[in-house]
Amino acid sequence: MNDFHLFDHSPLWLTFLTIVAIILLAAWVGVIFARLRKTNASEDNGPLNTLVGANLALLAFILAFTFGITTNRYDGRKIYMLEEVNAIETTFLRADLISEPASTEIKALLKEYVRIRVELAKDPDMVKEVISQSSAIQHKIWVVVKDLAKEEARNDAINALLIESVNEMFDNQTRRITIFQSHRIPSMIWLALFVVVIFSMFAVGYLIGRMEKPNWAMIVALSLAFGAVILIIIDLDSMGGTIQINHQPTFDLYQRLLDR
Repeated sequence: MNDFHLFDHSPLWLTFLTIVAIILLAAWVGVIFARLRKTNASEDNGPLNTLVGANLALLAFILAFTFGITTNRYDGRKIYMLEEVNAIETTFLRADLISEPASTEIKALLKEYVRIRVELAKDPDMVKEVISQSSAIQHKIWVVVKDLAKEEARNDAINALLIESVNEMFDNQTRRITIFQSHRIPSMIWLALFVVVIFSMFAVGYLIGRMEKPNWAMIVALSLAFGAVILIIIDLDSMGGTIQINHQPTFDLYQRLLDR
């Protein structure tokens, strides 16, 4: 259930309209239920107000909790991207310390390694292709490093520095892939969020429906506000949303490598 993400299969505008429609429907059902249920005009609304307030407070908590998950994932993507940029550049610089032709070969592979990341930043839909190409380049780099360590055992200190930066570079890709593809909001949290949203707006609709004239402007405003917050969470959690990290450090790295 954690691997299914319904929102990946529809555009954001349609997702937003669907969410707002669900919220408005829940409120409308609450208003109709209040109209159908016969109550005394003098009935105290105090307990009902408390219940509605508790529901909205719970909804605010779940929204804040879910938003925190997505922002942590977003921040993690930025951090790992910068760490990968640093590791790649360090590996490139340390390649100067080893003999030819291994030095030139590793540098060429690193340039290609960064180039496909630049392409991915321009077109996020290439993620599967880029992961496959990155793995192939990593294998080629590791073959060169392994052969170098065997042939030039006397340069153990220099080889160790290169191997360290190469391993760090590989590890950072694994971290980026994991946080990008796996560390997403579980389906059970989405289910809980929408259940609370529906019940909360039903309670709001029921409370407003007890008035002589329901305030639909307030209901629509609440629906749009909750829908906008949920849409931001969905966009941050998605793999190809409009809110993306700034890839300028990767572009700058690629230019620096081309200039050397």
